[in-house]
Amino acid sequence: MGIAEIISNIKILMLPVIIIIGLEFLLIGLYFFYYQRRRSDHQQPFTVKKLLLGAIFIGYIVFVLELTVIGRGTSHFMQLNLQPFSGYIDAWKKYSLRDLQNCLFNILMFVPLGMFLPLLIAKCKEFKWLLLVVVGATASIETYQALSGAGIFELDDLINNSLGGIMGYQLYKLVISIAHNKKVKVKTLIGNLAIPLLMGLIFIVMNIVYAQQEFGHLAINAYTKSKMSDVHVSTSLELSAAPVVAPVYKKIIKEDDVKDLIQQKLGLSEMNTSDVKDNDETLVEDKNGVPYTLVTNNSEGQWWLTENNYAPEQTSTVGQEEKAKSLMDELSILPQDAEFAVQENGEFEWTFPDRPDVTKDYWTGDVSLGLKPDGRIYSLTYSLHENQFIREVTILSPAEIYERIKEGDFPQIKYNALVQEEDLIIKKGDKLEIDSVELSYMYDTKGFYQPIYNVSGKFNGNDWFTLIQARK
Repeated sequence: MGIAEIISNIKILMLPVIIIIGLEFLLIGLYFFYYQRRRSDHQQPFTVKKLLLGAIFIGYIVFVLELTVIGRGTSHFMQLNLQPFSGYIDAWKKYSLRDLQNCLFNILMFVPLGMFLPLLIAKCKEFKWLLLVVVGATASIETYQALSGAGIFELDDLINNSLGGIMGYQLYKLVISIAHNKKVKVKTLIGNLAIPLLMGLIFIVMNIVYAQQEFGHLAINAYTKSKMSDVHVSTSLELSAAPVVAPVYKKIIKEDDVKDLIQQKLGLSEMNTSDVKDNDETLVEDKNGVPYTLVTNNSEGQWWLTENNYAPEQTSTVGQEEKAKSLMDELSILPQDAEFAVQENGEFEWTFPDRPDVTKDYWTGDVSLGLKPDGRIYSLTYSLHENQFIREVTILSPAEIYERIKEGDFPQIKYNALVQEEDLIIKKGDKLEIDSVELSYMYDTKGFYQPIYNVSGKFNGNDWFTLIQARK
C-alpha cells in the first residue's frame, strides 16, 4: 500500500472518528451549560482540558479499532508469526519502501497512546505502568485478531506498537521538560528522541550498505525457511552437480522525449497533460482536430498512443504491410533484427524475444501498430528496453537447488488466487515431487536481470512451483 492509498484510507476512516468527537464535544458543552451552573461548591469539577483530551482519546481508540479490528474478515484464524523483526527483514530483502512503510505505520499508530495515557491517568506517568498498558493493549488486539480470524498474531506488530507507545511517552516527557525548564536541554532532547534517532541511523547505514552492493535484491528472497522434517521430497530428474555460470544484464531504459517524437514525426500537438499513478496522460490531436491519448510510463520506458473516438474493426491488411514498415522506418524507434508479424486483430507487431543466454547486449520487448483502412494510425504501442551485458556469475547447480528444496530454503508462492495461505504451509507427512528445474531470469531492485531457477512439480498431488535465486 503506497502513501497516497494510505492517506485515502485514513480519510475514509476519519469520518466516523470526527463525528464521534463532535458529538462528545457537544455533550461536554451541554455538561458545562447545565451541570456546572447547578453543581454545589463541595463537588469536584471536571477540568475542560481533561474532558476534551478524553473526547479526543476516545476518537483515537475508535480509529485504532477501525484499522485493526473492525471489518477485517475472518480468513486468518489462529495464524501466528512469531519471528521478531520479520517485517524489517522482508523490507530489506526486497529493498521495499512499501514494506518498511507498514512497519513505520504500526509504530506511528501507537505514538498517540503513549502521549494520551500520562495526560489522562496519573499512574501512567510512571514508565512501568505506561509500558504495561501499551503492551497489554497491543497484545489484546493481536490476540483478538488471531482468535477471530481478523488478522495474524504477529510478534512484529507487538514490538512496533510498543515502540510507538514508548516514543509517544518520550515525546510527552520532552514537552514536559521543556515547559518546566523553559529551555531545551541537549541531553534531554537526545534521550527522549533516542528511538527515532537510532532508527534513522540504522536506515542510513542500510542504504549505504545497499549502495555498495554490486547487484540489487530479489523479492523472492523475502521468506522464512520451511521445516522439512518428515516431509517426503523426491525427483526422477538426473540433476547435474557441475559448476555453472550464467550472464547478468542491466536494464537500460530508452529516455527519448516521446512527446517531441510524436509532434515531429506524426504532426500531433499537445492539448493537456495529467498524472495518473505512475503514468503521464497527454491529450494530443492531429491537424484535423482528431483527439488521441498518449500514455507514458517513464520508469519502464513504455508508452502507447490511441485515437480516442475510433473503434477498430477486423479489416484486411493487404497492401498495408509496406505502409506499416515505412511508418516504422520514418519513426526510427526500432532497433535492427526485429521479428515482424501480423496479429489476428489486424495490428502489426515487431518483437524482440528475451535471450538471456548470450554474452552481449540485446533488445527485448515489442512494438505494435494499428492502421485504419485509409492508412492512418489509430494505435501505436512501444514496450522495448535494452538488456546490457554486465558479466558472467557463478550460480548454483540444479543438484544444489534440489538440496535447498530438501532443506526448506525456498519461498512458498501463491500460484493462483484460489490457493489459501494455509495450503502452502509445509507440514509433517507432506509430499513434494520435483518435476522440473529450469533456469530463468528476474529483475532485481537495481534493474539487473539476474538468473533464477524456476522449480516446479507436485505438492500433495497439486501443481506447485517456486523461484530461487541462482547466483551464489
